[in-house]
Amino acid sequence: MARMVAPTLLVVRKGNQGRKAAQPGVAVPQKGVARSPRHGLMHLLMLLGTFFWASNIIAGKVALRSMSPVALAQVRVTGAGAIFAIASMAWRNRAPLRLTRGDWVYLAITALFGITLNQVFFIGGIGRTSAAHAALIIALGPVMVLFLSCVMRLEALTPLKSVGAAISFAGVVVLTTGKTQFGTAVTLSGDFITLLGTAVFAYYTILLKKVATRFDALSLNTIIFVLGSAFMLPVSGRELFAVRWTALPAEAWWGITFLVTCGSVLAYLIYAFALTELTATRVAAFNYLQPVIAAALGAWLLGESLTTRVILGGAFILGGVYLTEREGIEPLASVEQI
Repeated sequence: MARMVAPTLLVVRKGNQGRKAAQPGVAVPQKGVARSPRHGLMHLLMLLGTFFWASNIIAGKVALRSMSPVALAQVRVTGAGAIFAIASMAWRNRAPLRLTRGDWVYLAITALFGITLNQVFFIGGIGRTSAAHAALIIALGPVMVLFLSCVMRLEALTPLKSVGAAISFAGVVVLTTGKTQFGTAVTLSGDFITLLGTAVFAYYTILLKKVATRFDALSLNTIIFVLGSAFMLPVSGRELFAVRWTALPAEAWWGITFLVTCGSVLAYLIYAFALTELTATRVAAFNYLQPVIAAALGAWLLGESLTTRVILGGAFILGGVYLTEREGIEPLASVEQI
């Protein structure tokens, strides 16, 4: 894996004569500049990563039949961290990392939000709510990322992005609201926990975008997962000892294996790698596809029917994602030194 090199970034400021002056900090879009050849590849990789994440709900629910949410979250994060660490040590040509105290603090905060809190809330949420509700709430991620990016002045909110996000969200509502019954205590508590997971992951997306081009994806994920696993141990220790590991059924081990390998290692590598080419909002927009993929997997593996609501909702979602991707110029993306 080649080491990623951070691109030169410039900020746009208007002079007294209406001319734009460039200063370090924010990318300046240039007319007539073709997209990088990697742009299309990043979208294909994000589609694969989205498939892995869409399958996580099924794998997680299966594994939760045999252990508590906190224990499963710890196993998933620790297993992924171990794989990342082994791969990182085996990579002999990797350039040595030179991290300052500020770098460690920033990466620790990133790990706390993106790994520790996100996994505790995600796995705890899917164990208390339906798959349809979880898919709907997770699909709110791009809206949260877009809102945070605009508030933090990291991206520009364009009319086309606004329309695309609205259409995609409408599609998610069409796809999911007719499948479950609202109002039960378990569903409401699960929805709230899942919403917290979506919120912290949106902030993690913003944080990761700022360092994605400074470190290679493998080293970055190794540090983040190891730190995230360490932060979780004080909470999960007792739950881990309560698990009857020798009595776990095969389906639980399959669920854990998928969560660790496909849902964590491969998906997070793809996510970090894609952020070097795409904006945070565009990467997060692929979350809109998760309900569509989950519905297709349910029809294939579980014999669930594909209703008109599923087809119509999927069309809205894909159309909205297309609109958010239609703009050829990247929005303002502030990158701060840490």
